[in-house]
Parts: sequence; structure tokens; C-alpha cells
Amino acid sequence: MEAAPGGSAKLGAALFAALLIVAVVAFAATRAVRSEDDLVNTVELTKRLEPGGSARVAFELARADGSVDVLIIDGNPGGDDSQVRALALDEDLPAGPAVYSWDGRADDGEPAPPGLYAIRVILGEQDRDILPPGRIRIAAGGEG
Repeated sequence: MEAAPGGSAKLGAALFAALLIVAVVAFAATRAVRSEDDLVNTVELTKRLEPGGSARVAFELARADGSVDVLIIDGNPGGDDSQVRALALDEDLPAGPAVYSWDGRADDGEPAPPGLYAIRVILGEQDRDILPPGRIRIAAGGEG
């Protein structure tokens, strides 16, 4: 028994359409799950902290949280992500923009050594620990 002319082409087109629909649905589902995970958005960090200056640390929270910690951490490659400075501890933040300033000092009041620093945002009520992208550089004695 021989297939009707054009039957293979129709079957191929139907399979292609089905695969395309599956791909679109999978993409939409992935985006929906990912958007629920985007709790800290639009992160802005001053790229370079000059002596005597301050670095801007800004981000947007997708949802309010009543127990937020905003920390400056060691952001050097191979570093241990240890806390350098707490900008906020157990703070009640609404959804929307949050802006902080870091003077380049550690928790003990001493200047942080040259290197790269990152932020860690801990959302206590949502039990989330987020390390957004971006780094602040403190250069050694006038380095570029």
C-alpha cells in the first residue's frame, strides 16, 4: 500500500506545528517561573569607589519583605563572599526601589582593602539569599 501523494508533507507540517506549539508553551512556562524568581531587579552599583567617595547601591524589590539585610561582601574571584559591611539589617522594605550608599568602610570602621565588592540581599520573610550581578572596585592607591 502506497501513501497518498502529499501525505508525508502534511504529516511533517503537522509534526512541525506541534513541536513549535510545545516549544512556545515551554518557553512561556519557563519565563513565568523565572519571573517569580526575579525578586531583586534593576541592580545599579557604582563601578569604582574613589577615596573619600561613596558607592551607590540601588535595586528594586519585586515584593515587600519585612526582614531585609543588604550586605557588602567580598566579590573577588576566588573570594569567600564574606560580609564586609552591613548597609541594612532586618529592614522592612516595600516593593519598589531601594537605594543605599557605601563609604568604602568595613563594619569595624576601617577602609576596606583594594579589590572587588558585591552585594548580597537577604529576604528573610521569603527565605531567599540573592547575589545580584555587578561589582564595585576599590583601586589600590590611585590605580585605574
